[in-house]
Amino acid sequence: MDRRNFLNLSTLTGAGIFTGLDSLAGSPFVSSLFAEQASVTIHSKKEIGRIDKRIYGHFLEHVENVVYGGIYDPSSKFADEAGLRTDVMKAIKEMGGAQVIRWPGGNFVSYYHWKDGIGPKKNRPTKFDVVWKQTENNHFGTNEFLDLCRKLECEPFITANMGNGTIEEACEWVEYCKKVKNAPPVKLWGLGNEHFGPWQVGYYTAEEYGRKSQQFGQFMRAVDKDIELVGVGFTEPEWNETVLKHCGDQLDWLTIHLYGHRNLSDGGEDFDQLMITPALFEKEINEMSDVLAAYEKKSGKEKPIRICLEEWNDRHRRDGKLWRESPRNIVDALFVAGVFNSCQRLSSRVAMSNYVFLLNAHAPIVVKKEGVLKSATFDVFRLYATAMQPVAVQADVEAPSFTAKPVDEIGYRVDRETATAKRLDVSATRSVDGRKMSISLINRDRSKTMNVKLNLKDQKLAPGYTWHTLHSSDLTAINTIENPNKVRSTTKTFTTYPESVELKPNSLNIIELKLEA
Repeated sequence: MDRRNFLNLSTLTGAGIFTGLDSLAGSPFVSSLFAEQASVTIHSKKEIGRIDKRIYGHFLEHVENVVYGGIYDPSSKFADEAGLRTDVMKAIKEMGGAQVIRWPGGNFVSYYHWKDGIGPKKNRPTKFDVVWKQTENNHFGTNEFLDLCRKLECEPFITANMGNGTIEEACEWVEYCKKVKNAPPVKLWGLGNEHFGPWQVGYYTAEEYGRKSQQFGQFMRAVDKDIELVGVGFTEPEWNETVLKHCGDQLDWLTIHLYGHRNLSDGGEDFDQLMITPALFEKEINEMSDVLAAYEKKSGKEKPIRICLEEWNDRHRRDGKLWRESPRNIVDALFVAGVFNSCQRLSSRVAMSNYVFLLNAHAPIVVKKEGVLKSATFDVFRLYATAMQPVAVQADVEAPSFTAKPVDEIGYRVDRETATAKRLDVSATRSVDGRKMSISLINRDRSKTMNVKLNLKDQKLAPGYTWHTLHSSDLTAINTIENPNKVRSTTKTFTTYPESVELKPNSLNIIELKLEA
């Protein structure tokens, strides 16, 4: 606490005006009185990367009600002629668009044969999916997916079956997509999914996967030389090094899957555990980037291999089990924002991400029979997709720190370490012409207001700015059909320019500024 706040508190307490501090903790007055001090110095001309909007991408998989009863429901009063929910598509566009959608999996793809999902629906076979242990009627297939991408004006990303699929099957899929009329071109092709794991149909060593990917990639490119191939990466450097050794010359992308976790039924405190998790994500991605840089230098590969954060979210557990339909709250929203900040800071290498999932499970959009519900994370996607600028620039942050250990990630690394990060998480961006700047500031303190001094190092601000805030004093508050706007962002405009800003506890703040020419 600084001297002024200490003296103010002493005076109030001594006069008998301010008693019962514990009972007032978290009130606006107390939060302001105990406000943390921080500063951000932004170097608007020090570019650190170009932000590809595909980092705000999504993922649809045939699991539970993500596809059927989600985006696709011919029985709904909102369905169009193709069975796609028009109200859902409208909400996706309001969210700033889907940018890019990965499909059909995920674990599902390693047992999926794409030819089952084409042709008249009455002739499509119904099969039992051994991966998710559910029945698949194949009514949502390649044509329906490409139709969805066309209507959303987003890029399709298809993952080939390298589990029980063949090279011939993959090549024919590439050829088929080239011939679908009025469909967006499919240039992104994933070479399987999570083949490092025993849960996957097609569990390989790194050498086996690398050799197989070399073959798949070689012949898929014979069908379409312009496709981009996305190889399966892992959080273990040894896997990545071996894969690159065998198929690095084929790859345009290498994936990484990272998940945060929350234990909702153990009664524990998980705020700091989740807030620290994006810092661990950033560390994992930097490790992969180092492996890629070493490979590129040794091999002489001219075009850098980009990183795709192909699967990510924070999984909710209840009674030890994954709870996909658990409602999202402000804590989840700040986690999502933190991952976006990391992706922007790493934009020189990270150029795509696919959030798990676009609909219903862990999602920003929840589909109900009677309509669409926008979860607490909805405005995070909307604000980053529409308010942030395309050029990432350097931002130096001085702020208090915290230390925490995230919940271990089952199935991947289980030895996640304790980490230290700053309570203020910042990503600064500007427009290509240098006339606009947008700054994301996340106050990762659950109870304290933060006073932040803004310093623009090499350019002057012009008067006028817009301030978007996403905040909830109740960390458990969720949006419901009865109260759909419980956790939504607010926007204010100002005619001056800010030298400092006061951030509410546990809040995301995106400030749009004007710069002098």
